[in-house]
Amino acid sequence: MNDSKMERIQPLTLIHRRRLLQGSLVAGGAIATGLAAPGVTHAKLQTTPVNQGTPVASPIPAGEGTPAPVSTLTDAELTTLRASIDRIIPTDDLGPGAVDSGVDVFIERALGSFAANTLPLYQSGLAALDTAAGSGGFAALDDAAKDDLLTQIAAGSVEGIPDGFFTQLITHTRQGMFGDPIYGGNKDFAGWDLLGYPGIKLVWTAEDQAIGSEVTAEHVSVSKFGGIGAQ
Repeated sequence: MNDSKMERIQPLTLIHRRRLLQGSLVAGGAIATGLAAPGVTHAKLQTTPVNQGTPVASPIPAGEGTPAPVSTLTDAELTTLRASIDRIIPTDDLGPGAVDSGVDVFIERALGSFAANTLPLYQSGLAALDTAAGSGGFAALDDAAKDDLLTQIAAGSVEGIPDGFFTQLITHTRQGMFGDPIYGGNKDFAGWDLLGYPGIKLVWTAEDQAIGSEVTAEHVSVSKFGGIGAQ
């Protein structure tokens, strides 16, 4: 990928895409190949289906008979969440960002299932983010002001932000962007395309493994093999 284009995504310097992608590949390789979070099995993620932003390859079709969405955050909290992850991984010339890729859907599903214990942290953290932003809340700031505030929060220089909130937000944003689409994020495989990850392949040929080879993206989700996500 072109270095001149790689602008953003690491916890928050302000988030340089190439660095975050490298970190995701090293620390989160399991995420890209099927798990929503380290140590979380598909069996643990069976909750109520969410009929919102259904990703490509989701085994649960939206439409008649689909259970109502699980709502873990208020509308105001969701607005702040989307505004923050939109600056962590923005849509740019490299492709869709976090919101366009359904990362907010992933996070809401996570907060209603395997990450339910972090819901209070999100609720207090999002409220503190709005308070720190002043009148109108975080979503009302322009992009430059949002970036500046998030940079200060990452540096620990903003009072009132709960310990661990920003780190958890970054972690879930990474997982949602680069995890299997079955979990609600990585819509249309945007995160995998950004990484250059072709999708799940059961057979890798010698040509595929050759140094410098370009493997054609097949966009295969774990759902093809009967995986069950956090619907």
